[in-house]
Amino acid sequence: MNKREILSQYFTGCNGWTLENIEQLKRAGFNNRFAEENCNLWEEIHRTLDPYVATLPPEIVQMQHDHYKHRKPFGEYYNIVAPTAVIQEVNNELNRLAKSIKLSERAKGGKLIMMKQY
Repeated sequence: MNKREILSQYFTGCNGWTLENIEQLKRAGFNNRFAEENCNLWEEIHRTLDPYVATLPPEIVQMQHDHYKHRKPFGEYYNIVAPTAVIQEVNNELNRLAKSIKLSERAKGGKLIMMKQY
C-alpha cells in the first residue's frame, strides 16, 4: 500500500473504515491479528488525515474525491476551484501526510488490508 492507494481509499470511501466503526470493532474484540492490524492502520490514517482535510474547503475535498474516484486530472481544477499554487500545496501536504503513516509489513506488501472489514 503506497501513499496514492492510501489517499485513493481515503477520499473515495472504499475502505469502509471510519473512526466509529473502528471504535465498535475495538470494543467487540478482534478475531485475529490481521483484523487488529487493519483497525490500527485505518485509525492511524484517519487520525493523520482528518485534521488536515477538515481545514480544506468543500470544493477542494470534492476535487480530491473526483481525482481519485473518477481519475479527473487536477489540471481541470487549476484556477477554477482554487489557484494552481493552492492546489499544488494541498496535494503536497496530503502526500507528505500519507507518506508519514507507519505501515506494517503486511500493509506494505499489498492491497488486501484495505478491502475487507472483519
